[in-house]
Amino acid sequence: MTASAQLPLADDLFLTAHDSVKGKCLLSPATLGLGMAAALLGELVLWRRLDVVDGKLQIIDDRPTGDPAANAVLDQLLREGHHRAVRDWISFLATGVATDLVERRLARAALVQRQEKRGLFGSKVAFVPTDSMIAGWPATRIRTFVGRGELLDIPDLVLTGLILATGLDQHVFLTLDARDRGQLFDQLKRRLPAMLLELVGQAEAAVGDAVMARRA
Repeated sequence: MTASAQLPLADDLFLTAHDSVKGKCLLSPATLGLGMAAALLGELVLWRRLDVVDGKLQIIDDRPTGDPAANAVLDQLLREGHHRAVRDWISFLATGVATDLVERRLARAALVQRQEKRGLFGSKVAFVPTDSMIAGWPATRIRTFVGRGELLDIPDLVLTGLILATGLDQHVFLTLDARDRGQLFDQLKRRLPAMLLELVGQAEAAVGDAVMARRA
């Protein structure tokens, strides 16, 4: 796989949320989980399996996708048909389900390697990128397109929205000047479909609630 390849949305967000060399996560586990949850739901919207309307998920196609991680979430949605609130699903998938699915998918693709480090308080598992160029490409791709004044495609617009929603922009968009940031916000507002914009908004609200809960 080359650095120019575009990975599934949640994979791109996971790699963006980790140091591209050492694999250190730039987010808290809770915020990472919320981002992964929203990204996997976003993948199902991009697969045209889900709609997001008035804060609820609507299954519009129950056929399996071509991806095991997306299928696992779709299967869960089909089993729990009476639950439809977006925030409920983001919260549920953020308990570790979404992050685990994405880590497994990246490991199967040999894009991350599982490393276990033993310490005084037990073992700690990290998923370290196998190629720093590929790991850093999602953020680089967005910065490059914006710097050139080019339009992002819809998956990258969702990725951008989730980078902002999780606070990752403090790490990955530092080099963007005011003009570039303005262009990025304008693209999100004008070009991101309403259902995906709502999903990003729900993710941002969930992250905000999680931050407030930790401070309480």
